[in-house]
Amino acid sequence: MDAKVQTLLDKIRVVATRTGQAAGRAADVAGKKAGELASATRINLQIFDLNTECEVLYKEIGRMVYDVHRGIEAASEEMDERIDRLDEKQAKVAALREELAGMRSFVTCPGCGKQCSREDSFCPGCGKAL
Repeated sequence: MDAKVQTLLDKIRVVATRTGQAAGRAADVAGKKAGELASATRINLQIFDLNTECEVLYKEIGRMVYDVHRGIEAASEEMDERIDRLDEKQAKVAALREELAGMRSFVTCPGCGKQCSREDSFCPGCGKAL
């Protein structure tokens, strides 16, 4: 085989190897991002469900308060039980939101609201410490 053809084939082989490696890394990153997205979606659905349950409790508590306003006796134990359940659900929502925030590759600046990299110590927009 001609030396020029062999050199060309060697270069093609090197480029093909590098391209294959880059494609493999891209597939790994895409798989990781897809997993992160699936986890974030799962957490967001849990937050949605908990918020829906909280809305039901808010309505029940409101109905009980209105009944008291109208002179209808309401058992304080029932009210306390609903409020305790509401507190528990709100705590779960807060914990899930913290978990979701920890998954993000960015943080929100408390000064200007700009999205900043987790590696940033200061906001590039306003300079506030992150």
